[in-house]
Amino acid sequence: MSKSSKHPYLAKAVNVALVLLAFGLLGGVIWQNREEIREVFSRKLDLRVIVLAFAIYMFGLLLTFTRWFFLVRVIEPRFRWRDAVLLGYIGNVFNLVIPGAVGGDLIKAAYLVRMKINKTQAVASMVLDRILGLMGLFVLAGISGAIAWPLAGTVIRRLIVIVWAFLGLSFLGLLAIFGQALTRRYPALLEGHGRIALLLRELSALSSTYRRKPGLVAGALALASTNHALSVVAFYLVSRTIFPLTQLPSLGQHFLMVPLTLFTTAVPIPFGALGLTERVSKQLFQLVDHPHGDLAMMGFRVLMYAGALVSACFYLANLKQVRGLSDTAEHLEEELLEGELAPEETKDGEVPV
Repeated sequence: MSKSSKHPYLAKAVNVALVLLAFGLLGGVIWQNREEIREVFSRKLDLRVIVLAFAIYMFGLLLTFTRWFFLVRVIEPRFRWRDAVLLGYIGNVFNLVIPGAVGGDLIKAAYLVRMKINKTQAVASMVLDRILGLMGLFVLAGISGAIAWPLAGTVIRRLIVIVWAFLGLSFLGLLAIFGQALTRRYPALLEGHGRIALLLRELSALSSTYRRKPGLVAGALALASTNHALSVVAFYLVSRTIFPLTQLPSLGQHFLMVPLTLFTTAVPIPFGALGLTERVSKQLFQLVDHPHGDLAMMGFRVLMYAGALVSACFYLANLKQVRGLSDTAEHLEEELLEGELAPEETKDGEVPV
């Protein structure tokens, strides 16, 4: 979420409105499921299954941080895996817990800038990481749809076709970025000012850095899909503690529905699109005759915020360094919003974490 220095009061008002929207949506979900929630808490939950689900979810987070580590190593061989993990946890706090703050991606990009990495390359690494993360969801759902196709009904087959269409478009888009289809034909677009020109320069830097590393990009995409697969398993295990097995969709059905549900967490509503994702989950799981997909997503939220609590411990343990990163990230965000990345002004060798 933005914090433009030109309109600070407007930015604060937008952030407050989004927070209220998130809690309003969540409150609606809780009210609609109040009887079911009361019934869940009346039963003894299997804590062993919940702990296993949490361990699987946290391992998936480590894979996410590792994916970014490999992408950054291309532009900065000095970058260490432990730094990627630490920054990943800190970024998780900014993404899930701190409303109105700069995004976790900008915190990580700010660290790279402090390492005196070119700003455009630093942002490009974050852009590619986010693209591959979202594509990983569609890859997982697309594979699951192909497996489920023979047994799927008409409505589910339509959903599968939509997933395949989005997956195909995402691959075409990635090929267009790596091939610099637009800027090769119109190179003057890179010389302009404003957000569009800046975006094209970032994509050009992304292409120049990674197009000769197809194995790395494919491996990062595989890591993304693996991470999301672990999230699906964790989601399924939590659901097993909430619903009787007779009411629970199969694991295969979860592999189709959960990636599409998690895709909505990218919507810029605080706390990981709180409330909105629950409503989307309800609509999707109704397609497989499960009426409480929203309640299942709320159960998965418990894992997400438990992971955020672990991340907060890393955040608090490195608070002094993070404050410096926050300032750099805010400046970087302002430059991105204004469509112009200013030259770096850092001390030689300064590494804040």
